[in-house]
Amino acid sequence: MTSPLPPGLDRLADQALRLARETPSARLALAQLHSVLAPEVRAEPPELAELLAGAARRAGEPLPFPAVEKVLRAAWGGKVARELDDLDAEPAAVTPAAQVHRGLLDGAAVAVKVRRPGLTTLVRSDLGVLDALAGPLRGVLPAVDPAAILREVRERALDELDLEHEGSVQQRFARALRRDPLLHVPAVTSRLTHDDVLVSAWVEGRPLRAVAAGGSAEDRARLARAVVRFFAGAARFGIVHADPHPDDVLLMADGRVAVLDFGATRPVAPDRADRALAAFEALGTGDAARLGAAAGGERWTDADSGTALAVAMETLGPLVAGPALLDLRVLDEVGRRTEPRLAELVELAGRSAAGPEDLWPLRSLGGLVLLLARLGAREDWIALTTAALRDGWRT
Repeated sequence: MTSPLPPGLDRLADQALRLARETPSARLALAQLHSVLAPEVRAEPPELAELLAGAARRAGEPLPFPAVEKVLRAAWGGKVARELDDLDAEPAAVTPAAQVHRGLLDGAAVAVKVRRPGLTTLVRSDLGVLDALAGPLRGVLPAVDPAAILREVRERALDELDLEHEGSVQQRFARALRRDPLLHVPAVTSRLTHDDVLVSAWVEGRPLRAVAAGGSAEDRARLARAVVRFFAGAARFGIVHADPHPDDVLLMADGRVAVLDFGATRPVAPDRADRALAAFEALGTGDAARLGAAAGGERWTDADSGTALAVAMETLGPLVAGPALLDLRVLDEVGRRTEPRLAELVELAGRSAAGPEDLWPLRSLGGLVLLLARLGAREDWIALTTAALRDGWRT
């Protein structure tokens, strides 16, 4: 029998859905979420599923090439041909927020990412409506500061719209991984990167979406291990990548895995990475006290820590007990086992040691699980994650 939802959760969900229907920028975010979800993943409630599908239909139209050239001229202060040898008129990729064209710069292929005109202004005007969520948030998580959470969401959302900021973060990753034998991030051409334009080296490879659909078991396992190493290791590097996307992870011909698109990132302090490492190690060893210290801090009692471990073991099942298959069916089973314990989890989360700065790391974890579930690989997920959180990108 399903446990009743925590008080206020229905109100929070209803308010969030209302804002999603009424604000254009929320519909863009929903369209992005729709592109991340596998077709087999069921969105609940049904109203959300309808919103996701409708947002995706409206957001898939590419910008006309003259509009792209106008953005580039404004950013570069002159004709496109003065900076690039060539630029394909047809986009190589289209997202709700931007599109990418293949170009040539000094004879080398480059990816030219162009933000949709007017998007920043649109999102800035919409962010004010987030205040309507403060009351429902307080009702669900009374120990959490809603103003701090909403401020974090606003700041991170605006960072995602700034391609110059994205380029600077991407370049840090590119430099850190330039000699890595397994991972690759394309270098950025800083002089051509501005608020609305990002230029970086072109990367050829099979997207994770394609490898998941038709790749060999060996390729899917190699990709799964590399994905965990990159996204969990990024926390030890000091910057969390919060938007794992099946079209932005590529398996290259030489066996390396390339990662693209660094808009949704956030700095992570070493102590937060240490807490995450301790929590995963505690799950692997069944150590309730250590899990409580990492997740709950001084706010949890010993009983809370025991409850958290028991719920985690019950809901995650074989995923925390050594090598296990992770696919969309397994993920659905986890969701079904979690539903009856949702009230307990929300109550514990409201008294946890997590703060607003953990929102994007948690978003990263959720996206990472969805990404891995597509691949259907069998690995020791706790061991892989703890190794990446502990060692970063060291090989």
